[in-house]
Amino acid sequence: MSDRSLNSSASPKREVQKAGLASRQTAAMLLTRVIDDRRNLDALCDREHGLDQFLKLDEKDRSLVRAIVVTALRKRTHLEVILKKLFDRPPPKRARHLVHTIHVAATQILYMNVPERAAVDLAITSIKADKRSQRFSGLANAVLRRLSREKDSLLDLASKADPLPHWMSRQLKKDYGKERAAKILERVEPAAGIDISVKSDPQGWAKRLGGTVLKNGSVHLESTLPVYELEGFTEGEWWVQDAAAALPANLLGCPKGSHVLELCAAPGGKTAQLLAQGFEVTALDISRPRLNRLKSNLERLNFSAELVEADILEWEPDQLYDGVLLDAPCSSTGTLRRHPDVIWTRSASEISELAELQFQLVRKAANFLKPGGVLVFANCSIFKEEGEHLLARLKREMDVLQHDPFASDDLFGLDDLVNGQGALRSLPLHEIGVAGSAHIGMDGFFAARFIRK
Repeated sequence: MSDRSLNSSASPKREVQKAGLASRQTAAMLLTRVIDDRRNLDALCDREHGLDQFLKLDEKDRSLVRAIVVTALRKRTHLEVILKKLFDRPPPKRARHLVHTIHVAATQILYMNVPERAAVDLAITSIKADKRSQRFSGLANAVLRRLSREKDSLLDLASKADPLPHWMSRQLKKDYGKERAAKILERVEPAAGIDISVKSDPQGWAKRLGGTVLKNGSVHLESTLPVYELEGFTEGEWWVQDAAAALPANLLGCPKGSHVLELCAAPGGKTAQLLAQGFEVTALDISRPRLNRLKSNLERLNFSAELVEADILEWEPDQLYDGVLLDAPCSSTGTLRRHPDVIWTRSASEISELAELQFQLVRKAANFLKPGGVLVFANCSIFKEEGEHLLARLKREMDVLQHDPFASDDLFGLDDLVNGQGALRSLPLHEIGVAGSAHIGMDGFFAARFIRK
């Protein structure tokens, strides 16, 4: 469904201009894109190429909209339990504007301390403005007002709901056991702060930005300001990168000045790391828009790399490389702390498909290495099928690659991150803060290192 069709039945101009209405309508549109169209929320909120309705909002309203949508995604299973109890019959399956608008209002009432009257009024105004939904305005009004009256008991009911879809919860328990899976979920629920990688002087930048230097040299921030408003961003002194995502680029072990190939390189956080370490870098990505974003990011950082737009499985280089870093396409389930849309844009069948793709990418990437060259394979999946099980298969079937296990010294002394295979396995429950700091978790990540025979 096009963005235009979603807004085709908009109310007269005087209603659309009601304070806060455009923001709530945009939040409902974004939920539609994520839940029904399985679109990426970051892309929808991109400052240059995002959803038109989102880009038309001022900065304050954009922040509000994103907060509503992120909270609605985190609490979706809870909201579904509550609304199932409140509806005397299920809403029509095709009444998506109705359902998502009610979710937006319920999110504000239950989880964001927005005045109940305002949340209900804006929701009903939005529903009445949509020709497909307006006949349900009375039903929606009754449901939301009952939700407001019974808020405490409904929150208690919802607290018992599993925060993940059944398939995802089942797989997490299968991989890590019921107790450990529960601990992972505890650390996924709270919103994560911001981690940044700096060109130099982590202590100095932590002091300037009010942050904490982590064990791997990343700097953790709790700032609520947009990153582009923080000191050093415009000057290209640092870039946003989760501490776990910053680990693989430190694992190549190639001498300074080596020519390194980075595959699936966009948006460029690892590219910047490799360049900062003194490598000559060729960065490849299949997507022109993503490669353009990488180029823009490198320009802000005053870095330069050779950029190649190509499909790894079809590309043939004119030289071999000292090292290859492959951050492969994956389910992204390790990033649930920051990207709750992943919960609703993935399916069980995709995990096996992605694991197979990753195997094929590693097999092709091995051909890009000089004898004795180093390959680091990484992804941000939390599932073992894309990590531990894939590594076992690679060791069985890839004769040209020799697995080179990590030691804790490779990972800044973070012993918990080296699993029994000698691979990197980070989980949201792992600590990366210095002693005495409040809990600072990290994304789920997997990485393994190989030597070309």
